[in-house]
Amino acid sequence: MMTYTIDGKEITLTQDAYIDGLPGERPIYKAHGTDAQGNEYIVTWNVVDGWENIEDESEMCDWENPIGLMQVK
Repeated sequence: MMTYTIDGKEITLTQDAYIDGLPGERPIYKAHGTDAQGNEYIVTWNVVDGWENIEDESEMCDWENPIGLMQVK
């Protein structure tokens, strides 16, 4: 799985990213991950402009640059 450094934390994804959002709204992608201490996080990515016309999910986001990190309690 991919590893990202976000907000100074090294996070390794534990699942593939999935799309999240309500129909008709701009979605985001999310994936769960963990740090070296075993803390769990959700990593998020914005979809790119023109996402409505993209068929290949590999082009839906700037996968190298997640936009957010939230620790799971």
